Amino acid sequence: MTERTAAEAIPFLITRPAGKADNLLASLDESGIAYLYQPLITTAQMALKPQDQQFLQHADMLIFVSVSAVSCLQNQTDAALLKAPLFAVGHTTASALQRWLAREVTVPEDQRSEGLLQLPQLQQVAGKQIVVVRGNAGRELIKQGLVARGATVRYVQSYKRVPLPLDGASLCQQWQLAGIRCIVATSNEILQQLFSVISAGHHHWLQQCDWVLVSPRMQDSALALGIAAERITLADNANDSALLAAISQLKREYQ
Repeated sequence: MTERTAAEAIPFLITRPAGKADNLLASLDESGIAYLYQPLITTAQMALKPQDQQFLQHADMLIFVSVSAVSCLQNQTDAALLKAPLFAVGHTTASALQRWLAREVTVPEDQRSEGLLQLPQLQQVAGKQIVVVRGNAGRELIKQGLVARGATVRYVQSYKRVPLPLDGASLCQQWQLAGIRCIVATSNEILQQLFSVISAGHHHWLQQCDWVLVSPRMQDSALALGIAAERITLADNANDSALLAAISQLKREYQ
């Protein structure tokens, strides 16, 4: 197979997890932006423990960190149990909650853990029972911040992240032949998984790609992996519209 010409190249690699990329891919199709889609991780529902239902029922506040946290809880919880005020880290998660529970959801403009902790409703929480619904791993910042303010914080883990079994050598060859110039990654886990799946001998190629990332924390991780700062574009946040804006800007630069 010969190298693709610039006109034929597929410049963008989308790595959002399986099941979470549909809206972004549809927007790219509508915008005429060529891409390859390769998820690196997927999510699997985790069965709730009996005490989890008690935590949910008696919580003073409920915080949801992702759409998967919502959907995997919805599959195994009676909505009538969830009476506490609802908070979501991002607008997409908030929309999923509103569709399920038909109630108001508070969401920060800065759609990160840092933004959530800035919400006025979460400043005076001493003595409150707060439940964070999330996956089997993740940042501790929300819990640490709320505990420091005197709250009791418990996790309800409704799903787990599962790396997909992938042939890194074959994928890297495919991406190079396609003409990939930019990799879009929406979590540190995905970023690290890329450098794990692809052998060290091809890390130089990854480092020479442009990257669309979604937080300063991810940028720090990318720099530690040898990606130069000028190769990194930070989207405003991880939602589809912000990612599309960052990708569209790079597409204009590539033309």
